[in-house]
Formats: sequence, structure tokens, C-alpha cells
Amino acid sequence: MRTRFAPTPSGYLHIGNAWSFVLTWLMARSQGGLIHLRIDDLDVARFREEYLEDIFASLQWLGLDWDSGPRNTKEFQASFSQRNRMPEYEHALAALKGQVYGCECSREQAKKDSEVADNPSVYAGTCRNKGLGFEEGKRALRYRVSPEPVVPHDESGKPFELHPSQDMGDFVVQQRNGDPGYQLASVVDDESLSIDFVVRGQDLLPSTGAQVSLAISLGLEHFPKARFWHHALILDDAGEKLSKSAGAESLQALRGKFSDPAPVFRFFARHMGLEPSGIKSAHDLLDGFRVEKVATMPLRLSEFWREAGE
Repeated sequence: MRTRFAPTPSGYLHIGNAWSFVLTWLMARSQGGLIHLRIDDLDVARFREEYLEDIFASLQWLGLDWDSGPRNTKEFQASFSQRNRMPEYEHALAALKGQVYGCECSREQAKKDSEVADNPSVYAGTCRNKGLGFEEGKRALRYRVSPEPVVPHDESGKPFELHPSQDMGDFVVQQRNGDPGYQLASVVDDESLSIDFVVRGQDLLPSTGAQVSLAISLGLEHFPKARFWHHALILDDAGEKLSKSAGAESLQALRGKFSDPAPVFRFFARHMGLEPSGIKSAHDLLDGFRVEKVATMPLRLSEFWREAGE
């Protein structure tokens, strides 16, 4: 098994990110697998050095190790930034010739058109048949999604259907500034690392469909055969998924409030079907960890604060 942590330095990590990291770590360590730290830093507009530092500080505080990838911010900037991999992304874009088209829609226009089409999460196809190409600063490139479903495999190896044309629609593979889109960069990076097991939240099911579709079109070897574990999310009091912030649920705030992460791991233990008393670390969860025992319904942030005595 080869899996990865894949944080983005676009905000302070929160307890929901920690949940995903811990599940990834437990899966890999229980199966004798390997973990790569893959940091997605293409979002230049939201990148901050302090967010990058927070990734390493958070993983260290949680006591989670990894087998390959950068060990600190300096090593990341020197050797592991996605900026060093532009030729690979350009090669993938070239391989998609005939399956992409130029899109001049702004983000606001695309959202408006999707809402008019009564499907706000799916691109309405406004530019699909205009015959446009990429033009830096003016037009992005979108991948033309097939109407056929894709059939990835879940954590147990069981196949399941996803419909990217219905769940996302045609998606951006090259941004207006020339940078690769998130979906393309993620697929290319995972393929280069021979990733065969991906742990992510249930909210990313549409991304899984989009990425598997893209990987098949690119003729990739590993990613189309990968297994995917889409875990339950941690929701706030309003029932919304957590967003990166410096709020009370951020790991930065939790590091300042608690001397160690034991309250976090006890909260996780309860949602893994384990007795939380005596749990202080990820290692304490390892012996009793079973995928089938992990909660499939959303966790509530309010439960964490209540159990932590707040």
C-alpha cells in the first residue's frame, strides 16, 4: 500500500484535517503501507508561509510520521514544491489534446450559469461547443467529461459507480494564468508516486470521479486501479463542513489550548468504536483499528468540545 497526506497551505489546518490524517496513518501502518507527504502549493493567491509551517507543526503535534517527502519547510521549498513539476503537468495537458477546450467564463459566470441550469455544483457547459482554445490571462482549459460512469474501488476493493458528468461536469485542467488545475495536478502527482490507496472525505466523491476519468484518459497505470476510502466528515454546529481558519477548531488553536493531542485522539477513538479512556496518541488506536468500525455518519465538533470539558 502506498498512500499520502495531501494538505494545502491555503489556511490553518483544522480538526477535520487531523481526522483524515489519522485515518490515513492508521490504514497505512495497520497494513504495512507507506505514506508520502505531498503538499499542494499551486494556489498562489492563498499560499502563506505560516500555513506551510502549520502543516509540519500539526503533524508533529499529532505524532504522525511519514516515509517520504519533505521533512521541513526549507526542504519542501527546495525540492518538493509543485512548482518544480511544471514539465510533468505540461506533458499531461499535451496528452489531453482533443479532449479539452477553452473556457472564457469567470468563476462568477460559471456559477450563475450552473444555477440557471438548476445544478449549481455542475458546470453548465457554456463554452463547450464554442471552439475556443487556451489563451493566457483570458481563457482556461476545461476537460470534456464523458457521459459514461467511472468505476473506482472502495477501501475493501469493491467497485462502485461515479458519474463525473453529473457530479461536476467539465472541469478546469489549466487555469487562466497557465498553471495546472487542481484535479490534473493531483492525478499527475499521485501517479508519479505510485499511490494506490487514497483516504479523503465524503465531500470529495465528485473529485474522485473527475480524477479517475482524467487518469483513464491519460492512460495512467496506477491511479485508475487505486482504492478510495471516503470517510465521514466533522461538521460544525450548523451542520456545515469545517473550513480552514484560525478559529477554535484549527489545530493551531488546539495546540495553544491543550498541552498534548490526547483530547483529540479520545474523540477520534469514540468514533472508531474504541474505548477512549487511556487513549493519548495515534499509536494507542492502532491495535484496535478496524475500517469497518469507523463511523460512517458525520462527527460533530460540539461533541469534541463537550468531551474535552469545554
